[in-house]
Amino acid sequence: HFRIRDVPGVAFKIIKEEGFTALWKGNVATLIRVFPYSGIQFMVFDRIKMHFLTVQEPNGAKQHWLLADQETPRVTKRATRPTGLTPLESLISGSMAGAVSVMLTYPLDLTRAQLAVLKKRKVKDRSGSFVSVLTRNYTEGGIKGLYRGITPTLLGILPYSGVAFTINEQAKRQIIHITGRDPTTIERMQCGALAGLVAQSMTYPLEVTRRRMQTVGIIRAAGTDAAVNVLGGTIRTSQAHRAAQIIEKDPTMLATLTGVLRDQGLRGLFKGVSMNWVKGPVAFSISFTTFDLIQSKLMKPQS
Repeated sequence: HFRIRDVPGVAFKIIKEEGFTALWKGNVATLIRVFPYSGIQFMVFDRIKMHFLTVQEPNGAKQHWLLADQETPRVTKRATRPTGLTPLESLISGSMAGAVSVMLTYPLDLTRAQLAVLKKRKVKDRSGSFVSVLTRNYTEGGIKGLYRGITPTLLGILPYSGVAFTINEQAKRQIIHITGRDPTTIERMQCGALAGLVAQSMTYPLEVTRRRMQTVGIIRAAGTDAAVNVLGGTIRTSQAHRAAQIIEKDPTMLATLTGVLRDQGLRGLFKGVSMNWVKGPVAFSISFTTFDLIQSKLMKPQS
């Protein structure tokens, strides 16, 4: 069973056996997916945000770009009401941004998830490169094969992205309303961390479900080609072995969810969530803050 206190020991073991760079093993595949995914997500969110601000006030979009510059003079007194998106507008903007980015980059996410559970192997028809896995998905299943597991992903990304952007936007909105100034870098990171913690906790069962759907068919029940069980433990453990056998190829979301609950109970839907409580807030705080800071620098010449 995974325990958060085991993380340092596992990290030191990896460094000892494979070297320090092994901590970033598979990171290239992650970056191939993250670059377009995050870029599209923030672009779509910002465009929808500009639309809502324009509807609120004719000069709202212009003010949005101006306020991106951290050196823009601020009102020293407290505003009569918070400016920016309302909670509902933030939720809609975030959900739409997440859905669009997922639809456009899902084949990359599917490939990355499969690579994460494939051990380095010498079998010719099961090579483990990013391109080979992506090509095999298309060859074996066509367009449908590139989007296996898209249903739980979309069902999860709508509240996941929506809640994350809503909490981040509303937290910064309240800071501006209360203090009459832009949030500091530390405050932005705190807003992002809170957003990531809440959003990931709320949607984690769907994350487990989609990972299981994405990797069914490439995880064998036994042998040297067996991969690490995405639900926790190795594939050789009895529970992991049964979980790998429950669902056949091309499973439905309901069958996947039912299989996990039947074999591992409710706890099975939250395996690994403690690690996400560490990783999620850090990742969200950095991504949200980095976007704000880069946007302010890019908009500075136009302000």
